[in-house]
Amino acid sequence: MQAVVELLRAEVAYYNWVGIYLVDDGKLVLAAWDGPEATEHTTIDIGQGVCGLAARNKETVIVDDVRAKDEYLACFPQTRSEIVVPLMRGEECIGEIDIDSDSPSAFTESDRELLEVVARLLVNAYFPS
Repeated sequence: MQAVVELLRAEVAYYNWVGIYLVDDGKLVLAAWDGPEATEHTTIDIGQGVCGLAARNKETVIVDDVRAKDEYLACFPQTRSEIVVPLMRGEECIGEIDIDSDSPSAFTESDRELLEVVARLLVNAYFPS
């Protein structure tokens, strides 16, 4: 998982912070990350913040302007947009990919498509049925 976050961040210039959270006992727990600094949010309750929203609703969430999103848990003052893609095993959310960008409206449908494929590959590689 560490290699995946490092590769994503290295290959996409506007992916400023990339993390993978895994569900453990009703919480999202940071399992791997790459960025200029660590986040204080290493554990997030399901349903809290944008990450918790994506896990609860079991669907990708794109936030064009984190300052306008009440659910947003601020990690870094320079972050302007976020995408969170759940890791789904069947109907169960077992984790997620969380990416922050310092650019507003950074994430497009192409990012969603790419990251949903990466999410499926991660689940198949690390959490086969």
